[in-house]
Amino acid sequence: MQRDKKFFYEQYEQLNWKNQEETKINSQVNDYISDEVIMRHENESISLFDIGFGVGFFITNLSEKLKTKYKYICIEGCEPAKVSYEHFSKKDISGVELKISNQSFLDISSDKTFDFITAIYVFPHFTFDDLESVIKKINSMLNIRGKFIMVITSEKSYKEGLVKGKDLFNLVEDNKVIYQGKEYQEYLHKSLIPGIGDVYDFNRDEALYLEMFKNNGFSVNGQKELNDGYFLNKILVFEKK
Repeated sequence: MQRDKKFFYEQYEQLNWKNQEETKINSQVNDYISDEVIMRHENESISLFDIGFGVGFFITNLSEKLKTKYKYICIEGCEPAKVSYEHFSKKDISGVELKISNQSFLDISSDKTFDFITAIYVFPHFTFDDLESVIKKINSMLNIRGKFIMVITSEKSYKEGLVKGKDLFNLVEDNKVIYQGKEYQEYLHKSLIPGIGDVYDFNRDEALYLEMFKNNGFSVNGQKELNDGYFLNKILVFEKK
């Protein structure tokens, strides 16, 4: 099976992501990000870009919360999977300046900078070779002191499964990658997401992400582990210096 960069978002054409609206998977993570990070923004206006918005589960719920506090709301996002993009494009999101694109993140362009950029279970679908380009682009699209919020599977969760010999994530490949002369672990897994289907993605040492963001103009603003009933999630918040 060829697993180039297109594979990781084209697989979503075969999945039932619209069922997320029924299963509510990631809802606890979404609520934490909305309530504990984004809604703490102190201004009359707020702007956000969501990388890989899927069927718009996060954007739809967030926009309703934002309207209770902010006078001007700008939300943009990209989603390369056509099925998911078209599902969300049919929704009526009122009271928000909304712009969405059916493109991958490295292919999109925007004339705005944002207070927040989010990537909820999206970084596991970027290949290692693209990671630093993605981080540099995130930096260029954020306001000074803007925040990038990333959600990944907790390293503790998948490594614990490997050590016990009960790989909860169906290991496909065990790789090592080199960044700045240092070696990091990268696992390719196939995970069954209830109600959605089998998803291939990368789980990497969290230290790799921390080092990459540090080297590209970010500091760590917060970390949170949260079990949403499906997976143990790690939420990392980075702030642009």
